[in-house]
Amino acid sequence: MRNNLLALMLGFSIPVFAQSGLTVDWEWRLSHRCNNTSPLLKISGIPEETHSLSIQMNDLDFQNKDHGGGKVPHSSGGSIEIPEGALHSSYLGPCPGNFSSFGHSYQITVRALDANGKELSKALKSKDFSASTAK
Repeated sequence: MRNNLLALMLGFSIPVFAQSGLTVDWEWRLSHRCNNTSPLLKISGIPEETHSLSIQMNDLDFQNKDHGGGKVPHSSGGSIEIPEGALHSSYLGPCPGNFSSFGHSYQITVRALDANGKELSKALKSKDFSASTAK
């Protein structure tokens, strides 16, 4: 009986799912308030096949309001810092009416895309923007 159970167990494999190593981080500054200057974005874990990075920001506390973003060319893997203000043409900065108290939570999504626009990896991160969290 024990041998049959062991044989049965060895016949099954447990699927292993690759986890995305793509990450995004930034720091809110007081100068970002009601200003269309995007923050400096630090992106790492970019897959080698990446052709571009698609960036999107949403206000999670205001009906998931779309704050725009942009697409940045990137021809290799690794890490990149997207300079402050680089998304200026299609980016709407955070401007919560309750900035002095608790502000709003904003989510930035980064998608690594191949040459055909297929998503290779995705990173999501949210941070609060308020008088107490902005530097």
